[in-house]
Amino acid sequence: MKRSRQSSVIPAIMLASALYAYWNAVKYALAVFALIFAIKRTGRLIYKTVAWVRSRKLSSVDTMNGISFEHYVAQILIDHGYMNVSLTEQYDYGVDIIAEKDGVRWGIQAKRYSGLVKAAAVRQVVTGLRLYNCDRGMVITNSTFSTVARHLADGNDCMLIDRAGLCALAR
Repeated sequence: MKRSRQSSVIPAIMLASALYAYWNAVKYALAVFALIFAIKRTGRLIYKTVAWVRSRKLSSVDTMNGISFEHYVAQILIDHGYMNVSLTEQYDYGVDIIAEKDGVRWGIQAKRYSGLVKAAAVRQVVTGLRLYNCDRGMVITNSTFSTVARHLADGNDCMLIDRAGLCALAR
């Protein structure tokens, strides 16, 4: 009778030690997964917070009229070292601001939009470059650009600055 009791205790001890060893391995794996989840969650929260702050930062820009937005963009250009910054007349042929930096004369169109900025804006500034004797074109907006506008800008060496870029410049 003693023998059968002893023979049943040994497998139980072996099972308990195996479960203990398994639990130690699982415990560390669970800790690693929990840490990865927490890091991803924190990263997402930071991303959303930064996006919210950026959108609040440009909320006053979203309520400006076109002329006020042109003045706002001109001031940002001055703050970033552009020289001889001047606004063109009311009928500007696609170039709202002329500025120089590093020997390059820029023709810049400032577009305060609530929707996508389309290819017409790029076409206008590229057309106006020759009229104002500019070397390169740039379109700056508080919105985003359509895919066609991006392709047209690439083909015409025209720089595009969208909402995220404007927010970065405005710092």
